[in-house]
This record gives sequence, C-alpha cells and structure tokens, in this order.
Amino acid sequence: MRLNTHLSAALAAAIAVGGLLPATADEAAEPLRTSWGVPDLQGNWDFRTITPFQRPEELADREFLTAEEVAEWEARAADSKAERDITPNAEADASQGDLDAGYNSFFIDTGTQTSPHMRTSLVVDPPNGRVPASTTGALWRMAENRETWSRSPRTPADRPPATRCLIGFNAGPPMVSSAYNNMMKLVQGPGYVAILNEMVNDHRIIPTGGGEAAPAHMRFWQGDSVGRWEGDKLVVETTNFRPETNFRGSGENMHLTEKFSRVDADTLRYEYTVNDPESFEAPFSVIHDMRRTDDDVYEYACHEGNVAMHLMLSGAREQERENPDAVDDTWLPTWFKGLPKKEDLLAAAEEGSAGDGEGE
Repeated sequence: MRLNTHLSAALAAAIAVGGLLPATADEAAEPLRTSWGVPDLQGNWDFRTITPFQRPEELADREFLTAEEVAEWEARAADSKAERDITPNAEADASQGDLDAGYNSFFIDTGTQTSPHMRTSLVVDPPNGRVPASTTGALWRMAENRETWSRSPRTPADRPPATRCLIGFNAGPPMVSSAYNNMMKLVQGPGYVAILNEMVNDHRIIPTGGGEAAPAHMRFWQGDSVGRWEGDKLVVETTNFRPETNFRGSGENMHLTEKFSRVDADTLRYEYTVNDPESFEAPFSVIHDMRRTDDDVYEYACHEGNVAMHLMLSGAREQERENPDAVDDTWLPTWFKGLPKKEDLLAAAEEGSAGDGEGE
C-alpha cells in the first residue's frame, strides 16, 4: 500500500519514539499513553456494528438495550448472515436495473455485534435518538443532486463523488458503519494524529496542538481538521468542506466536532457532533465505540485507472445516439432513489402555502 508522504512521516515519527509498540494485558490496567505522554489511541479499529444509526421508532424513549436484547439482536444478525451465505443467488433481473447493487453476501460485512455501549441507537442527542429534520435548503440540494445523478453523465462531475472514487461512503468524516470496509488505522507522532480509512484509502493528517482553520475559501473533500487535547480526549474540529459534502444531507458549512478516547485496551470511543444550521433544524450527536482488531487495513483500489468512468461516459454517449429523447432514472444509483424530487418539494410547498391561507 502506498501512503502519501505526510502519512509516512507521521508513521516514521511514531515509530522513532516508540509510539507504535502494542499495549500488553498488564499495561491495559494503567492509562494507555505514548512515550511522549499523551493518551495512546493507536491501533487498527473496526467500526462495524448492527446498532442502528437512528433509534427504531418502536423503541421510543428507550436509550439502552438489556443484555438479553443484545444477545437476541446479535443471534438474529448471525443467523441472517448464515442464511444469506447458503441461499442460492436469485436469477438476474433481465433489465439489469439492480446492477449497481448486485453484490452477494460474500462482499457484505456489516458485522453481527451491537456497539459495546448497548445503546438502542448511535445517535444520542437529541434524546429521541433521531437525526433532526432537514431544512428546506438541504432538501432542495438533495433534489438537485438526484436530478443530476439521474441523467446520463455529460462529464465525470455529473456522477456522485463516491462513484468517482473521490471519497469513501463510510470514511466521512464523520466515520459511520456501512456495508463493508469498516476499518481504520490510527497512528500518532508528537503533535500529529494520522487516520487512514480502508474505504477508499482516505486519510487525514491532524495537528493536535490547536490552531486556526484554513481560510474560508480553501475547501477540502474531508474538510480541514484541527485537533487539541482536552484531558484524555482528543477533540478535532473540522470545517471548510467542499460543496459536494454530503453526510446525511449536510453541506459545505457543516461544523464537525469529533472526540476520540480510550475506554479500555480494546475499545476506542468515537463521539461526534454535527452542527449545520443550513442543513438540519438542530445539531445532533453520536457515540460509536470501535473495537481493536488484528486485521490489516488493505488497499481499496476502487476503479483503478478510472476505467469505470470511461465506460460510463462512453455508454452514455451510445445511449444518446440510440435514443436522444430518452428520459429515465436508470443512471441513479439504487441507494440514492430515496432522495426527494423537485416536483414533490414544489407540490408540498404549494400545499403548505394554500394551507397557510385557509385561516385568513
């Protein structure tokens, strides 16, 4: 795997001061610290979980599961995975309409365990465990994305960033459990932390001595991150996202606050708060406990050499030659079909306006 020079420097610095030495069982009883005295957050961390991101409505105001419920959830997930593994593949859809989601169970790795904190959702604030409603501006932005991604692409910019392999769909920031590749490596050197996500080998080099964010006109795919220590927690503030940023409908002005801390030798607590008034009606916070793993973080090549993009663009041109007037949404990836449509938003706005006038 080839890492960029910044990440290699961070790795070299950590190795040079002995910061990559694994903690033993005896050492785990004491606060884990690097040789330069800060909390040791290093390791390969697995953030797969079957704990739902948002609290299921049937659990209402229940914040925690019982031990019996955890065992039941995990047994059900394990049984479901085993059943998928032995079930013959269904015959292919002649329309190939599901081709973009045509993975079998071998490739899906969502895990079979709940998060160690035993909560009913990863969202912990608001107290109902649900993400606040999207603003009108955010819904319209989603609808514009749907419109662009539904038509045949004229240029690579007409495809979603994840399709273009520019960002991973679970790397964020913030990081969130998804269909597969839910792994990250964290290494430290004096004054820096490096985070490498397996999907799609995204990495961040985060200074830990505080400081100012980059000027507002400088925008980055993963934002601009600045860290500081608050006691035994590493707090990372990230701003300056690109306009294509989209975490559950967030926008370029999202302010993300992440906190990293060790619960024990095998658990890294990852907390974050999303504050984006332009996109959500209120901030929301998440707690996601990651498990230490001895598994390696492998290179995720995505469509290496951009061959897939060439095929998509050439396919779009052939489609236009065959039927210049064709209008359909077969270009829209399956996982974006739930995005709002402009016509539905306009109809809802008109209905709301009519309702507002009824009492006059």
